[in-house]
Amino acid sequence: MSTALGELVDLLVGAIVDLGEGIASGVASFAKALFLTTDGTTGAVTGLSVFGGIIGIFGGVALAVGITTKVFNWIQSLGN
Repeated sequence: MSTALGELVDLLVGAIVDLGEGIASGVASFAKALFLTTDGTTGAVTGLSVFGGIIGIFGGVALAVGITTKVFNWIQSLGN
């Protein structure tokens, strides 16, 4: 009885692990195709795609605005 239960648990856990690995592989390849340009023959990453570059620029601007706002708020609080 315990060996059958053990095999059942191994089967269920193995299926969950395989499902998780499949999803992770799909998400990784989707993100790589969306944000990076690769060499067609070797698959080596050669740089950011246009979309990846735009996302990087907007992310940098958002970070700069956020940090600047925090700095200005801190400077204003010194007078209080």
